[in-house]
Amino acid sequence: MKKEDKYILFFIKLLVFIIPFSLILVCPRYFCTFNLFFPYITGKGIFFRILVEIAFALTLILLLRNLQFLPKNNDYVFWSSVLLAIGLLFLIPFSIRPYLSFWGNAERMEGYWGLIHFLMWFWILYILFKIEPNYKKTVFYSFLIVLYIVSLIEISQSLQGIIRPDSTFGNPTYVGFFSVLMFFICLYFLKNSSIFEKIFIFLGIFFSLLNIIISQTRGSVLALLIAIPAALLYYFLSSKTKIWIKISVILFILSFLALFYLLINSPYAEYLGILKRLYDTLKDPRAYMSRWLAWGIFLNAWKEKPLLGYGLENSPIAYFKAFNPEIFNYEEVIFDRPHNKYIEILVTTGILGGIFWLIFFISIFYAIFKNLNNNYEKAILFGFFLGYLGQNLTLFDIQASYLPFFFGLSLLSQSSLFQGKKAIRNISLRILIFGLLFLGLFINLFHFYIVREIINAITSPYPLGIAKFQHLISFNTNFIPEIATMAHRYLEGNISKVETLEEVNDFTKIYVRAFKKDPYDPRIHNILILHLSRLLNAKQKIGLDYTPEYNLILKVYESYLKIYPNYPDLQLDYAKFLQSMGKYEEALKILENVKVKYRESPRVVFMLANLYHLLGKKDIAFELIKETIARGLRPQNQIQYLIVLRILKDTAPDWFEEILNEYKQNFNDTSSIEILKKALELSD
Repeated sequence: MKKEDKYILFFIKLLVFIIPFSLILVCPRYFCTFNLFFPYITGKGIFFRILVEIAFALTLILLLRNLQFLPKNNDYVFWSSVLLAIGLLFLIPFSIRPYLSFWGNAERMEGYWGLIHFLMWFWILYILFKIEPNYKKTVFYSFLIVLYIVSLIEISQSLQGIIRPDSTFGNPTYVGFFSVLMFFICLYFLKNSSIFEKIFIFLGIFFSLLNIIISQTRGSVLALLIAIPAALLYYFLSSKTKIWIKISVILFILSFLALFYLLINSPYAEYLGILKRLYDTLKDPRAYMSRWLAWGIFLNAWKEKPLLGYGLENSPIAYFKAFNPEIFNYEEVIFDRPHNKYIEILVTTGILGGIFWLIFFISIFYAIFKNLNNNYEKAILFGFFLGYLGQNLTLFDIQASYLPFFFGLSLLSQSSLFQGKKAIRNISLRILIFGLLFLGLFINLFHFYIVREIINAITSPYPLGIAKFQHLISFNTNFIPEIATMAHRYLEGNISKVETLEEVNDFTKIYVRAFKKDPYDPRIHNILILHLSRLLNAKQKIGLDYTPEYNLILKVYESYLKIYPNYPDLQLDYAKFLQSMGKYEEALKILENVKVKYRESPRVVFMLANLYHLLGKKDIAFELIKETIARGLRPQNQIQYLIVLRILKDTAPDWFEEILNEYKQNFNDTSSIEILKKALELSD
């Protein structure tokens, strides 16, 4: 290798060592002073992408100068990952929102643009470890340091009384996922290490397990319960160990799993943190039913687009399209993704995308058992991959999982005997590589600029931020929904300072621009309807023409009802709006449809009864309440109790007293009683 090549390789190695430290960036907080409105995600994503683009460009230059470093035909994991990248890119034009499928959004920092950077990270590592296999341990040390920092912050947060600490990830479940992968990576490097190194590696193993316990991540426990026994079984059954030892290991594993099951089913589990969560899961269906129903919703949506799916990052569309209100009987939560990677693959990329992922996964299994000669390494990487697959039964990939996952896969890279230096001298290719690098850097810096300008706008004194939001919304970026959302937050925070109709109209233009850019985003629907309704009511009171607002509200509702015909809240909100405008017959028509379709959902029935009561149909409202409670379905929150009490107050005084006492028992605090009094006064 020439001197210039060694310099290039040195800079690649330096960048690869630094990249894992992106996982500890929190802005503002740990190692980052400037504000980002998604502090646990945006900084990590942009920092990682910039570094990996530079490293990838340098890797391509090194390959052009040394073609012998290219992966060979039998590097199946490498080439199947390339096929995955090409296959998913092919699917983007068929997406419902191609721009979002490619770029992702500000909140998740994913999409194809995010995934291709993680694959680039894998390709860099795979080629680097072919050239310098010993550098695997150096990169491992980088991850080990990150694990220490993440763990110490996790422990510190736990000591401060935080029930489920999230360290630098913003979500305790991500801490668990990262720790599962690091547990096996530490085990991989444990062998053939010095005693001094083993001390630090054992500490990493301890921290990994402690993180899972402290973060109370049930999916991580499930992943370990799948992966560790499988790895142990493979290791002992494939070794030359005596048969009685193999039988003993099998019996030990089975006994451990049986005892663990008995433990989490025993009363003692209630006092042991993570075991309590497992105990609750087994004893109370509410602990898992919302997720189970969400999986059913997403699978029902997938049946409408089985071959190509809805497109990357379009899971929310699938969720609202096939919505099942029964989910709200267990938890009032909106799932923007299935919390199951395999269902997400089907929903977003269909059967075709699933095939690309399946080929990639099969190639990993094949490489583990074909490329590795060491039984220990086979068992550990087998467990590592099963742990990854097991965790993804209840989660999805994020930067905290993709970075260690692809590092673990790159350990399958085998050094080669490189013969005969070959090179491509074409200057045009080098210009193209650097051109693409500068384009990628510009895109990421532009994304950072947009994020920073949104923060500058939202923190500006009113009304100076309006002009800034108007400027930002003029860019045709993938961040337009976030710009509109933050503009709404800015207006809500300064609502008392609004002085002119022109200022209100400026916000209307911002929201309408977002609606036109993304007519699928429920957040934009909610913002636009709330804003227009306020404006319409204000114009009504002072005698101004409100026809434009009224027509636009109808247009927005009609658009979303067409896209999401199965989401009852949308229909009920529309009926309520029509009722407020005196369109009683149209409102009643919607309510009748909802009553027939969603009679089995108490949440919907209580909302429905409330609207009937507002429309003067008190007899229908009472019958709905009577029928629902007769079936053993009780109010679940304050709002539902207040609806029932208002309806029963005049129609069934005795029953009213019973529900009133039940409310006071369930919500026995000063604020809840005050809410009750005010609600009952209003009903008079």
